Amino acid sequence: MGKVTNFPKDTGVNPWFETAVNKDRTYTDLSELQDSYDYVIVGAGFGGVMAAYELSKNDPKARIAIFDALKVGTFSSGRNAGFLHISQVSASLVGFDKFTLEDQKELCKLNGIVIRRIDEIVKAKAPEIDFRWDGMYHAVREARNVKALNALASEFDRMGVKYEMFGHEEMTKRLGTDFYTQGLYTADCVLDNPAELIRALAGALPENVSVFEHSVITEVKEGKTPSVILKGGREIKASKIILTVNAFIKNFGFKGQEISDVSAIQSFGAMTRELTDEEMKIFEGVQPWGITATHPAGATVRYTARRRVFVRTDIAYASEKRLNIPEQRFEQAKPLLRNAFVKRFPTLKDVPFEYTYGGLIAFTGNTNPLFGQIAENVYAGTTSDGSGVSRASILGTYLADLIQGVDSPELDYIIKHYHPNYLPPEILRTPGAHAALWWKNVKAGSEL
Repeated sequence: MGKVTNFPKDTGVNPWFETAVNKDRTYTDLSELQDSYDYVIVGAGFGGVMAAYELSKNDPKARIAIFDALKVGTFSSGRNAGFLHISQVSASLVGFDKFTLEDQKELCKLNGIVIRRIDEIVKAKAPEIDFRWDGMYHAVREARNVKALNALASEFDRMGVKYEMFGHEEMTKRLGTDFYTQGLYTADCVLDNPAELIRALAGALPENVSVFEHSVITEVKEGKTPSVILKGGREIKASKIILTVNAFIKNFGFKGQEISDVSAIQSFGAMTRELTDEEMKIFEGVQPWGITATHPAGATVRYTARRRVFVRTDIAYASEKRLNIPEQRFEQAKPLLRNAFVKRFPTLKDVPFEYTYGGLIAFTGNTNPLFGQIAENVYAGTTSDGSGVSRASILGTYLADLIQGVDSPELDYIIKHYHPNYLPPEILRTPGAHAALWWKNVKAGSEL
């Protein structure tokens, strides 16, 4: 395979990592690195870590190594908005009509399997982290977006998902802001600090799993005895290799239409400093909450248990050669983030952001992930929509089962359905994506 030359790079300062109680914990020292393992995993995000849990559960004696180019929790796994939603249905990018009732129920079933497993690990190994079943809201401000909210409610009705609908007065009471006119609430969602969570999960892995941070993989070799090459030239052999690197899969030199059909968008986020007692008065009687806009380009907002407000908005297309965010584009996002915050919390307009950052979200045209074998003894999974944490956890878990021959109806479903659809080549994809995202931002209006 070709050598990797494009590596993930931090953009801004990740608030979730900086405020994590376990940011200073350490993992396996490089002095313990062996020349071979049964399984090597590239990428210590939710996909990689959950793959290691499943590999170890299926074979407790297996020797497993996970490599990450950065510190655990500093890239996509720790740069999302911190939602783990069981009833996260597919719709935002392509519409409900593209998915059967079986598809939606199967996704919720898979979400439930991995999220409850994560919940069990947290309760047993890391009860101190920010991990709360506070539920989540889908909300709208503009009347033209109420139709989409009602469509979501209808989909939940079809699936038998429990939810509550609230008008403007009740939303204001529950949130501490009068910005939203209507909302839908589901209780089966965890709100977390994602960087704190993935670091806790990586730290709770069994003893047969080694986690190596700051360990850059420059090449992956397929074959009867596949191997990875570390920066510096050291070769580590394995029986099987799993790549959970999302959109960076293209940089490893593997060919195939489904790999070329994986694309990515860049998104931007910010978090305030901790609010003072005076500033907290607007949240008197308010429980921590999380909101995703019903419009796919709208802002995601959280009021956290640690007295901070988080905002994520603005999206840009990440071309194959520019997965990392250019500094100029990052600067363009900052006033949009500030505007989104002030619109929702005008009485907090003087509260500064302590952290501002950008991140990467993999997606496919039909929101179905890439899953399976991509070369001899090399396997990969890439997420495909905005529900990255649960989807990555699903992919990692069932890649392990696929490799080890552990059959289940869930794996059968994934093998059959998890295939991205065709996307045009990059020369056409880039201008088309830029135009489509620009139009989504325009249509989102004040929801941004």
